[in-house]
Amino acid sequence: MTEKRSEFDVIADVLRVATLGSKESEIMTGCDLTRDLLEKYMPAMVVLKLVGVEKESENFYRTTSRGLEFLRFYHGLRWLLWGKDFDFLLINILTRLKKDRHPYYVR
Repeated sequence: MTEKRSEFDVIADVLRVATLGSKESEIMTGCDLTRDLLEKYMPAMVVLKLVGVEKESENFYRTTSRGLEFLRFYHGLRWLLWGKDFDFLLINILTRLKKDRHPYYVR
């Protein structure tokens, strides 16, 4: 990890990785987190209902609709402040995910 990330950046990374559901090890790898940092952030994210957790052999986390809303606002603010094109595209995708209750193939 070469750059210093804010707490909001770490939370957004975790929510992004857990959008479709991820194990703890996948989140740690995808977000470049240590076990200590994961154990620092996850309980707060669960209490805030940004992620849901399922207990299996390894905890399985999935971003909730509230977590998707957090990501939409996070990337919207980044886009407003810094004009990132990628963030604007991500906002559109997250907005569509929130509106679509069913996958595109279920009509």
